[in-house]
Amino acid sequence: MQTQTHIQSAPNLAGLWVLLVQNDGELQQQDADGRVPVMARAGNDQTYLLVFKNVVKARQFVAAQALDGAEPRMVVRGNRDDIVRIAKSAGVVGTLVDYDAATQKYATTGALA
Repeated sequence: MQTQTHIQSAPNLAGLWVLLVQNDGELQQQDADGRVPVMARAGNDQTYLLVFKNVVKARQFVAAQALDGAEPRMVVRGNRDDIVRIAKSAGVVGTLVDYDAATQKYATTGALA
C-alpha cells in the first residue's frame, strides 16, 4: 500500500462513504447490528479507515475485492460516532480516501476525527 507520512487536518467524515461488514468476533467494538467499517493496515504498520467520496467508488472497491456482504453506508450524524468509536478501538490513526487496491493508491489521507 502506498503510504504518506503527512496526514492532513481532520476531515469532516460526514458525507463520505464507509463499507460495513460483519464483525465475526474480530473486534471488541461493533455497531448495534454487529458490523464494523472496513479498515486496512498500511506498509508503515498503521491502520486506516477506508472512506470513499461517493457510493460508486465504494461499490467499485467492494466488487474488486469481492467483499461478500459489505454494505456501503454514508457517514451521517446518526452513525458517525459509532464509526469513529469502532475505528479508534481498532487502533485506526487516519483515513484513506478512495483507496484502490489494484494500484495501491489513494486520493488523500486524513486524521480520524
